[in-house]
Amino acid sequence: MKFVIASQLDYEVSSPLTFLLSVRAQHCPGQEILWERFSVSLHVPHQLQECSATGTRFDRVFAEIPGLYTVRYEAEVERISERLPAGVLPVQGPETFGPEVLPYLYPSRYCQSDRIGNLSYDLFGDIRTPEEQVRAVTDWIASRINYVSGSTTNQTSAVDTLVERAGVCRDFAHLGIALCRSLNIPARYFTGYAHDLQPPDFHACFETWVGGRWILQDATRLASPEGVVRIGMGRDASDCSVCTAFGSMRLLNQSVECHAADPGFQKMTPEELAAFSVSLEPPPNL
Repeated sequence: MKFVIASQLDYEVSSPLTFLLSVRAQHCPGQEILWERFSVSLHVPHQLQECSATGTRFDRVFAEIPGLYTVRYEAEVERISERLPAGVLPVQGPETFGPEVLPYLYPSRYCQSDRIGNLSYDLFGDIRTPEEQVRAVTDWIASRINYVSGSTTNQTSAVDTLVERAGVCRDFAHLGIALCRSLNIPARYFTGYAHDLQPPDFHACFETWVGGRWILQDATRLASPEGVVRIGMGRDASDCSVCTAFGSMRLLNQSVECHAADPGFQKMTPEELAAFSVSLEPPPNL
């Protein structure tokens, strides 16, 4: 399935600084970038860099002259996903996890899994398999946490979301990650573009390592797992910030788009979401 994505960000810079942008689609298994364009107004110098650990791509921009900087990114991406019928994923424990998976078991800045272990085991500890536990976690978040735009800040953590019972996609993802890690299920943060997301924005989900596969989870229920394009991944949002500025700057406007280039694309229905898990990567041995 092909998707056309675009984002534009307008920043006001008051003094010379450097900032990092993470808006490009990722080069990764299951995702091919057919073409892309990236531009910064004022023709300032910028460098494309890639994180060796996660594959997330960053543009480092040198804003030497105060003023308005407009960043524009456009691309067409071919996305391959695989539906896995519920119940087919094998049960695997920590003894099977490789070194590339283990870091996603540990607590992190926004996902304090060490603080909610008793709660998660009270809620999900009696559920038979990791696959069923993950489904129960996402269902519980979807039914207990209210999606409220602007209700949280970049300091809000999974524990804060549990207390406030409200948040945005980033907070839903952090809480899902923390609950899964406390159940010994590796989980990682996912940021990307989502087809027909309302309201339009960058979207945050999470992936869980179940049965030897990374499986996409969206507790907000706002995006179809087959209709997302990966930008980055990491332990939590601190690894996947859209913009990191080393100085003073202000976001004035932002627009984000993601549309299916193939007219036959349909979002997964609630019945399909209940019947299938979705992986955005081929099996590790392929």
